[in-house]
Amino acid sequence: MVVGTIIGSGIYVLPATVAPYGWNIVIAFAVTIAGTVCLALSMARLARRLPGGPYSYITVAFGDTAAFVTMWTYLVSQWTGIAAVAIAAGGALGYVFPAVGSGVPLAVVAIVSIIALTLVNMSGARSAGFVQVAATLIKIVPLLLVVLLVLLRLGSGQALEPLSSAPISLAGITAAAALMLFAFTGFESAAVSANVTDHDTDVVPSATINGTVFVAAIYLTATLAVLFLLPSVVAGASGAPFADATAPVLGTVAGAFVAIVAAISALGAGNALILLSAEVARAIANAGDLPPAFARTNRAGVSPVSLIAGAVVAILLVLASISDSFVAVFTFVALISAVSALVLYLVCALAALKLKAEKPLLAGIAILYAIAMFIGAGLEATLWGLALAAAGLPVRWLSRRFSSAATSPAAATVPAAPRE
Repeated sequence: MVVGTIIGSGIYVLPATVAPYGWNIVIAFAVTIAGTVCLALSMARLARRLPGGPYSYITVAFGDTAAFVTMWTYLVSQWTGIAAVAIAAGGALGYVFPAVGSGVPLAVVAIVSIIALTLVNMSGARSAGFVQVAATLIKIVPLLLVVLLVLLRLGSGQALEPLSSAPISLAGITAAAALMLFAFTGFESAAVSANVTDHDTDVVPSATINGTVFVAAIYLTATLAVLFLLPSVVAGASGAPFADATAPVLGTVAGAFVAIVAAISALGAGNALILLSAEVARAIANAGDLPPAFARTNRAGVSPVSLIAGAVVAILLVLASISDSFVAVFTFVALISAVSALVLYLVCALAALKLKAEKPLLAGIAILYAIAMFIGAGLEATLWGLALAAAGLPVRWLSRRFSSAATSPAAATVPAAPRE
């Protein structure tokens, strides 16, 4: 779940979004990896100390209102993330079928993808898990392939493409790191799924750390490999940079294969995001902060209302973001999703510090990194994230006012479900 959620659409579009930043990319990667690992450590330490996932951690540390705002904002990040990865799947398929690479056809592909994955998740966590494992095994292939092509190019004596000549600056580093953050979101998936995981206080910490470190190593080498194979100008305008990087060497058939795998990778991430969004919505509903219908489960142990709500919001976001520029649309939606997820990361790092679950130095690094990423994401994306977070407060007020089934927030947990 951790590897499959982190390796989604973000890495396959990342070379395009960070190409203009040149050698700032390398420093930004170092910052992102260090910061992400510190955030993951904070969450892993909390998982070892407290069962029940992030809702429980934050409630114990800061109370139920802070837990609601944080988890609502995280829910928004899942919904926007579903839209982003669905758009990315369409963009990757646009390499093979140019007609679906932008505009209305891209939106149609994204919407169909969201509906199909929602139907898969309706049958339960086990079905979603099977799709996740299969997609994860497939999606690693292109990441390793571009690294192999760089090694072959070096072995033949050919020069590598230079990175963009952008000067190294603090602004460039933070901006590139903020774009990378979306590609790294997902390390928290094990913690969020704690309530449907056997032996979660042991499994969740190890999965979180091992998965994050493994993906970080792949990301660094694969992103640089693409930029060493493609001119930065070409990479920056590409909807499928991994496919464009492999096609000149292996032919258009290989490029098409990589593009299809990139689409499968995006769909695999979308599958995990839909599952996670349903679990988060169900936890919030169990606390009485969403209508009770969001907490009701079917025979497979999933909440149909939570799944459908997430799909509807994601579809509306896709429709609202129709544009002729794939990279611009993806970048904006991804930044909003990343900013929304940052709220969870920052609050969990603060909770780990307050509850003394993490060493002060590591928790402090995680907190500073999260704040820096807010700055790097820019004012517009940050304001969008804050506005979406504030939008949850009237939802909570209405749910508590009109729901006689509200339970005690301090006892909020996700109900029992088929355990994997």
